[in-house]
Amino acid sequence: MFRQTCLAIAWLLCLAAAPTLASEAEDAFNQLYGDEMKRVAATPTAADDIALAKQLLENAKQIGKQPELLAVIYEKAYELASKDASGYPTTTAALALLAEKVPERKVECLQKSAALCQKQFAAARADAKVKAGEALIAALGKAADAQAAAGDADGAGASLRQALVVATAVKSEAKAALQARLDGLAPAQKAEKQIAALKARLDAKPDDDVSRKELVRLLLVEEDNPAEAAKFLDESLDEATRKYVPAAAKPLEEAPELACKELGEWYRGLADQAKAPASKATMLHRAQGYYERFLELHKTEDLARGTATLMLKKVEDAMTKVPAVKSAASAWTDCLKNLDLARAEARGKWELKNGVLATAPDKGAWSLIALPIAPKGNYEFQATFVLRGGHSGIYFLIPVGECRCKVELCRYGQYADLNTGGGRAGNILTEGVEHAVVIRVFVSKDEVHLLVDQDEKPLIRWTGPQSKLPGERGKPSVAYLGLGSGETEEDQTAIEYHRVRVRALPDDARPPAEAPPSKSKG
Repeated sequence: MFRQTCLAIAWLLCLAAAPTLASEAEDAFNQLYGDEMKRVAATPTAADDIALAKQLLENAKQIGKQPELLAVIYEKAYELASKDASGYPTTTAALALLAEKVPERKVECLQKSAALCQKQFAAARADAKVKAGEALIAALGKAADAQAAAGDADGAGASLRQALVVATAVKSEAKAALQARLDGLAPAQKAEKQIAALKARLDAKPDDDVSRKELVRLLLVEEDNPAEAAKFLDESLDEATRKYVPAAAKPLEEAPELACKELGEWYRGLADQAKAPASKATMLHRAQGYYERFLELHKTEDLARGTATLMLKKVEDAMTKVPAVKSAASAWTDCLKNLDLARAEARGKWELKNGVLATAPDKGAWSLIALPIAPKGNYEFQATFVLRGGHSGIYFLIPVGECRCKVELCRYGQYADLNTGGGRAGNILTEGVEHAVVIRVFVSKDEVHLLVDQDEKPLIRWTGPQSKLPGERGKPSVAYLGLGSGETEEDQTAIEYHRVRVRALPDDARPPAEAPPSKSKG
């Protein structure tokens, strides 16, 4: 068996040396694995099917850039491993690899992954039902994102509606966010239907100049797709459209200096033609990009630079006046799920077992670990933890705008503060008891609000300009969340984190009226 595997890998490498068409790749696969496929198909058990699927994925690592051949291997591995629930991890891996190596099949792969999660959800019972439901919601959300990016708003809507049904069934906190995303798709779905109708009209009557003009506008402004709009240009359209649409279809970084200024002004005008607030914001963002590139390239302090600087200011002012698109809190992100201790920036000893992150015994050393999450804007952070020993306190590193502050809780409730040195009295942290901390961050243009609750009781309320917030600035690490525990002369504080999660809050969210911030530190 080992010799056969080596020969198979060698043969795959030979095949990979020359371009391979899809049909040839299929034939090559059958030559290599046809007998083994027949063998596992003839047995009643799925164990050998799954074993072969795993072997296919292992062999595929030896192949270079051969998308046709890799596509066949990953597809066959998916089919084999999906025959039994025990093969679902292999199935998921095969689909992820297929999406990575063959990007044009990404939507298909994500839909199949969601279908797999649907099977697991249907089979789950009791407490496992909720966990399976959340996994299904996440899978459908990823599929919806890919469908929307591919211009399939209707498909994205169908995925989100399915996710909404599941969220309702398991009482998921993602329900509001899903509804907000679904509502946000409405303008795109409407534009897609209009575009389809206009294309049909032009097919029937190519000289319909009115339909052509509106089709180009929809593709350019509402869909932000200048490359597609360029396909419908002709002499019936105005000179500016014929000139700028092909230029806008090229990458921003390729735009010449003088063209940047012209394209910035053109996109600023297109913003006035936008029907949806999101489309208007997109046009202004495009204009902003071109003006910024012009100023980057044009260093001479002359009339052109001065004019572009003022125009950029106008665009930025206009962006602040665009009505905000309604949004809701996003789904929770599990901060521990993708934490890799081998790669994490950390001090002290840490262990991650069965979803529980814990400081390992290391007498006389404080602990700190950076989480692979960099929240921006408004967000909510939650952590549940249990103290297992030690005399010092614990702390959380919380990004707030351009700053990161240290939220510290004393072991015996002597203080809770945004900076070491004391503040208001905190709540006692009892060893062996699960505690919960909720931290909410609200960042507006002129003011920051930071609210910290422990065990459902208000602990810290701070407001003021970002520049006054105590903390560190100017380092890349400032953007990331962190967990830490202190040490005393006697020992290190031992702590277990049972759940650590974060979710984005709406851009227009504000602190609750029942918890007015205090101007004092702590």
